[in-house]
Amino acid sequence: MIREITRSLSARLLGIFLLTSMLYGIASRYTVDLVWGTGYLSEVIGGHMALHIGYVLDDIGLPPRIDRAQAIVRRVPMDVLLRGPDLEWSSDPRFPELDRVPFRKSDFLLSYMESDQQGWTRTVQLMEFARHHRRAYVRIQNGPYEMIFATPKFSETPRPDLTTPAIGVLSLVVLAACYFAVRWLVQPVRWIKEGAARIGQGDLAYRIPTTRRDDLGDLARDINHMADDVREMLEAKQQLLLAISHELRSPLTRAKVALEFLDDDTVKANLLQDIKEMERLIADLLESERLNTRHSKLQVAPLDLGELVGGVVKNDFGADAQRLAVDLPAAPVGIEGDAMRLRLLVRNLIENALRYTPVDGRAVEVSVRGREEGAEIRISDHGRGMSSHDMARATEPFYRADPARSRATGGLGLGLYLCRRITDAHGGTLALASEIGAGTTVTVVLPSRPPP
Repeated sequence: MIREITRSLSARLLGIFLLTSMLYGIASRYTVDLVWGTGYLSEVIGGHMALHIGYVLDDIGLPPRIDRAQAIVRRVPMDVLLRGPDLEWSSDPRFPELDRVPFRKSDFLLSYMESDQQGWTRTVQLMEFARHHRRAYVRIQNGPYEMIFATPKFSETPRPDLTTPAIGVLSLVVLAACYFAVRWLVQPVRWIKEGAARIGQGDLAYRIPTTRRDDLGDLARDINHMADDVREMLEAKQQLLLAISHELRSPLTRAKVALEFLDDDTVKANLLQDIKEMERLIADLLESERLNTRHSKLQVAPLDLGELVGGVVKNDFGADAQRLAVDLPAAPVGIEGDAMRLRLLVRNLIENALRYTPVDGRAVEVSVRGREEGAEIRISDHGRGMSSHDMARATEPFYRADPARSRATGGLGLGLYLCRRITDAHGGTLALASEIGAGTTVTVVLPSRPPP
């Protein structure tokens, strides 16, 4: 869960926003503290406050005049309470008992006021502030008289205070709104991811939604255009393969027919062998091209792998039965796969093993075993073996350990490559183990069913 969140682009963008907000807040606080420390901010605010206090004191007078206080109440949305030796008046009888109101001087101005007792600081020291029952109070002590101002008026309903829980809830709401806004912003990324996965799996008819008119929308349209181009190229490639298959096989067939009229049996046999090798090369090339793309489809059906391998040995290698040691399980080894391609895989592996095993040497071992989730085919020869360098490249197309590419030392270099492609198409693995002078073992592990 945590890994998915950290991989989410929305979560990362939201984290960047939060980190930026925190850094901005810290920088703002540092700036305020810096300005405050110089005394400039407190001097400006304190000077303006002293000026307004002076206006109020001059307007109400000393001793305070009730008619002047009533005029202030009519002009400004606040209530006034006047107290003194011979005076007790309030603009609204709902004023609370002053003992319950927590008046105190402003901490914001204390440091500067303590260092400067001249000018406006003396005037500001007459003021005390309080917050009580969602109303703001200011008390001014002018000689023996007190003037208390309350806002908003008692006849009005005060606005609710933003308490810590309320601020927390509001922060969560803002954070959630930011999160969903970011999710909406990067929603095309999810569409593009899904579209790339489906197109990569061969669904070239799928198209990514392109409702957005921004950079991500342009990217989605570009991917859709790419899918169109890929589909056209694959269709052209398929047509090319069909054309090659037809154009090359037709003259080979005519050549085989013409050979039947030759009188020299030796020449006829050699030419027929060459034509068969050419047909085999064409078939392997076409099959490897089909399997070289993830868009090829297997003809998957349930089968008994032991029976399939036994059938290949019986039908294709009857003449070499004495050179093969076949070990097949008594119980069926059931998997799902493409029977035609699996027969081609087994036939190529046995042919390779027989080619590199001396005629008078030990028999080639062919075995099939069931596994917990699939099956295993193992074919071992006792020929000359391969070096580590040759093993690393043995499944590459047209690779031959013999640089002279003599017919006596190997085939066309497509056998193991085609076997690897067939194994990969079934979702299995092909492993080579070899030692110079001791032979080579090829192990193919197939799952119970190929991947979709």
